[in-house]
Amino acid sequence: MRNLGYLTLALVIAALCAFLPPFGKEAPLVEPKGIRVLDGDTIKLDDGGETRTIRYLLIDTPELHHPSRPVEELGREALLLNNDLLKRGSLRLEFDRELTDRYGRSLAYLFVDDGGEELFINEELVRHGVALPMIIHPNRKYADRIIDALNEARLAGRGLWHLASPRIFTASQAWSEAPCLAGCFITLELSVEKIDRSAKRIVLREGKTALVAYKGPETEGVFSLSTGDRVRATGKLALSFNGCELPIASDLQVERISF
Repeated sequence: MRNLGYLTLALVIAALCAFLPPFGKEAPLVEPKGIRVLDGDTIKLDDGGETRTIRYLLIDTPELHHPSRPVEELGREALLLNNDLLKRGSLRLEFDRELTDRYGRSLAYLFVDDGGEELFINEELVRHGVALPMIIHPNRKYADRIIDALNEARLAGRGLWHLASPRIFTASQAWSEAPCLAGCFITLELSVEKIDRSAKRIVLREGKTALVAYKGPETEGVFSLSTGDRVRATGKLALSFNGCELPIASDLQVERISF
């Protein structure tokens, strides 16, 4: 048996209602019908009268329907690209260690047949610069591919990297403009004044502005930073309880700079 397998669409639907083992067999392809695209990383599948929500693994696209946030930058572009990819051909779903999230959504990798070439949709969204990684243990099967796609987008200046490049803010500027910048991609220059660290999380603060990262192979460099370091980070600014923050999913988003 493979580490991770493919399941028929019927089993995809049943997985939300009953126990589904994380191993299986290769599945037949699913035709791109009965699919409703909700945003860049979420779709609904209709099958035999059943409607189930599928959340893409390892990535996060800007919000379109958050109950307390406006539409975020590149949210519409991510939805349109997702829709375009899904329409190209037959669809295949693949699973990782966790089958569902706390909201009951099925967690999946999506592959589409594009004229005989199979495209990995999760990867393509990152490659085009409309998604960032969101790698949560224990789901890691394609983490390396997602990070490689992130680096490709960064080097090519695609999507969020293109938008953020000229938008350089100091920590104090980001905080003063946070109500307007929230949900936008920026470049943040921050001098680490304080570090809050736990076994799984690190928060690097300058005043009311922070970088936040969770521990993993992709963020080892962030966890090695010390008080007094000065960094330049790229990402999407968000309002937080104590100020504003820039979530970091990969060391590729952060570089040390000189004073």
